[in-house]
Amino acid sequence: MQFSAENTVTALAVAIGVIVICAGIWIAALRARIRDLRRDLVQARQRHDAGQRELTDLKNRFEQTENRLGEVAAQGLRLRERHEKVMAETEHLRSVRIPALLTRLRHPHIVVPGPASEDLAGSALGRAHQEILEAIAHGVQEERELVDGTAQGIVRAAMSRVQALALRAQDLLNDVQQRYGDDARPELVRALLALDKHNELTIGRVQTTAIACGAPTGLSRDDTYLVDLTMGAIARVENFEHRIDRPVNNLRRRVGVAARAAEPVLFIVANLLANAVHFTNATMKIAVTLHESDTGALIIIDDAGVGLNEEQYARAHHLLEGKHPVLLSDLGNPPRTGWAAIGRLVAEHGVGVSVQPSPFGGVRAVLNVPAALLVEMPEGSRPSAVAPEPVRSRSQTPPRAEPAAAIDGLPQRVRRAPAQRTGSPVGGAASISPEEARTAWTAYQAGAEAGRRDATLTRPPSHPVTDPEGN
Repeated sequence: MQFSAENTVTALAVAIGVIVICAGIWIAALRARIRDLRRDLVQARQRHDAGQRELTDLKNRFEQTENRLGEVAAQGLRLRERHEKVMAETEHLRSVRIPALLTRLRHPHIVVPGPASEDLAGSALGRAHQEILEAIAHGVQEERELVDGTAQGIVRAAMSRVQALALRAQDLLNDVQQRYGDDARPELVRALLALDKHNELTIGRVQTTAIACGAPTGLSRDDTYLVDLTMGAIARVENFEHRIDRPVNNLRRRVGVAARAAEPVLFIVANLLANAVHFTNATMKIAVTLHESDTGALIIIDDAGVGLNEEQYARAHHLLEGKHPVLLSDLGNPPRTGWAAIGRLVAEHGVGVSVQPSPFGGVRAVLNVPAALLVEMPEGSRPSAVAPEPVRSRSQTPPRAEPAAAIDGLPQRVRRAPAQRTGSPVGGAASISPEEARTAWTAYQAGAEAGRRDATLTRPPSHPVTDPEGN
């Protein structure tokens, strides 16, 4: 019994020891497990924190992306609006500004509109459009000048040929006049005079067109009295006998025009007179006055025609100054070459031509011949017989009136009969005798011969009279 109790205690102690050992082992394993769990928890927390940070970053990136998308959308709207403005401005350039520019090249008074949008006026697009307009204007102007220069060359050649033929016809008429003048009937005399006058008008028209295209006057003269040049210019106008008053000569000296400018001065006066006659009623006459000035001599032409408006005066000053190149296309259709031809001679010879409103209601044209182009004619020379005498040299002492029977004690003047002119003009009344016709015809031939000796056809090297068909 005693043995069994000891054995039981021993077994119990062993069991308790085993239990304690097992409990220690379990506790150690439990602690290790707890440590692993704690470590896993820490790692989980770290992963959670990392996930939270990544999620926050994603939210921030999403917000940034959303903001950028908004900005891109707004920028897209702005670009669309700008694109629409650019397209509208380009359409405005194509449909409005370029056509207006092309019209302005033909009519300088036309104004080219600016940009449709004021915002684009100083922008890069506005400057680019302006450069496009300038490039178009420059290119079109160069092409116009090239084409117009070619056309003017063709016209010069054609007019030179026509002028040569007309001068040849003038020589033939002169031969006929010399051959049959003494035996011709008055009707034939009138017909020859009409043909000669018509041929002179043709030569003048051809000369005007040729000069407007850059040709010389085609005629040269010696030093000539200014009053004779004026009378010659009057004779070049159609129906001058009925349309132009006899000039008033206020020249105090023997004023002449140097040979180099004689024909240009005559040409200018003739064209100014023709223009005045054309725009004046047939019942009104043109007044012509000659004056001396401190700087030269003046020829003043007054008409009572329809006058000019502001735009026409501006165009006249532009053409008559002769400072700007003139294209045929700028002279209308058909071209009105008179002022353009005058402007070329003004620029070439240094004379001055101006137009202004006339006291008679029409236009006053003033030709200023500078002193450098004037000469004093020789002592023994005189103007032609048809030239008006200077005002100062006309009858200084008018005929005294003879007193008649007094009425109420007052002396009365007796009107003197006007002096009868000798001779009859060619082509005057129908009741002209053969002797009178022969006398008038002889005088006309002598004057025509003298005039043709003074004016001879010249052919400058720069514009030779050649046959264009043979070229």
